[in-house]
Amino acid sequence: MIKLPEEFNIQYCWGEYEHGVDDKGRVIVPQDFRAPLGEDIVATRGPDHCIYLFSKPVWDYIEKALRNYVMERNSGFLLRMLGSRTIVRTDPQARIAVPKALRDWAGISNSQTAVFVGQGSKIELWGKKEWDQATTAFTGANMYDALESLEMPAIIQKDATVS
Repeated sequence: MIKLPEEFNIQYCWGEYEHGVDDKGRVIVPQDFRAPLGEDIVATRGPDHCIYLFSKPVWDYIEKALRNYVMERNSGFLLRMLGSRTIVRTDPQARIAVPKALRDWAGISNSQTAVFVGQGSKIELWGKKEWDQATTAFTGANMYDALESLEMPAIIQKDATVS
C-alpha cells in the first residue's frame, strides 16, 4: 500500500455517483470530484475490472513509488497499471473521454451508465452492471477481514449489541 505523506495537501473524494456515457465514450465528472481531480486526470486499469482515476499530483507520487518495483514479484500488476495509464483532460462541460481500451476493461459501453466511487485519494470508475455485481460481494465478514489485514482496530465491533 502506498501512503501519501502528511504534508501532501489533497482533497479527498467520497461518495458514489452515476452518469451516462455518450456515444463518444465521454462521461461527466461528478461535481464533488472536479476540484480534487483537476483538469488533467490520470486514468489507469484497476483490479476487479474498474478504472482508477487520480489527480496528476497524486499519480506522480504513486508512479515515483512504483518505479522501483517493476522487477519484483507483483510486477505484472504494476506493469499493467503503469502501462495502461493515460491522461484524460476535462472538456468545458466537465466530461472526460475514457479511452476505449479502458472502457472495455471496465465493461463500460457507450450509452450505458458509469459509476464513480470516491475512495479518498483515488476514484474508481465502473460499469453499472459490474459495480452492482461487485457490491453484492460486500459482506460484514469481508469488511472485518479487510480491517484485520490492514491491522486497523475494528470500527464496528463484531459482537456489539444495540441497547
